Amino acid sequence: MSQPPTDVPCLIFDFDGTIADTFRVAWDIFNELAEVYGYKPIRQHELTSARDMTMAQFMKTHKISRLKLPKMLKEGKRRLAARIDDVKLIDGMEAILPRLREKYPRLGILTSNSKSNVRTFLRMHELDFFDFISTVPKLSGKAKSLRAIMRTFTMTPEEIIYVGDESRDMKAAYKAGVHGAGVLWGFNAEKAMRIYSPKWVLAKPEELLTLALE
Repeated sequence: MSQPPTDVPCLIFDFDGTIADTFRVAWDIFNELAEVYGYKPIRQHELTSARDMTMAQFMKTHKISRLKLPKMLKEGKRRLAARIDDVKLIDGMEAILPRLREKYPRLGILTSNSKSNVRTFLRMHELDFFDFISTVPKLSGKAKSLRAIMRTFTMTPEEIIYVGDESRDMKAAYKAGVHGAGVLWGFNAEKAMRIYSPKWVLAKPEELLTLALE
């Protein structure tokens, strides 16, 4: 078994788009709810431009009401739970995650999805070995949750890497002072991912094995 790095005892993952390939299912659900909550759906030809947007830009472009957002997210999670069997693991993660489990003394998940959805998915794929799953009830608030995780496990920002597929994940890492690793196999493309200057931008899951701090 490989020895864990002493300088980074904790690797924390976002879930949707980072571990689970929820994009297609989430896109379908998003468009289903568009008429209910009065926002613009995402058409096929708009996907490329959407991937270059920050969350604030995306919400403005699609006219998403912040007042309706909590109810919309709750309904989206409920619908995702009903379709969890349709969600696939990101290609390559089945082999990479067990190796990271050996390498890091602490692995966690921080997500705006529900804990039950995450647990169900991990059990389905025999990957239910994370030390903790932390959830936030809204799209923002991950920086606060990262700081809470640091307090809970008595860690400093320098000891944490947060891995995510959206610019808001990298914004949370930046605000919390932890190291950000933006991945390009999820929602946001490289343009949006680099806005908050993550320490790494990764093109494929195998690159997670190369993360190291000087």
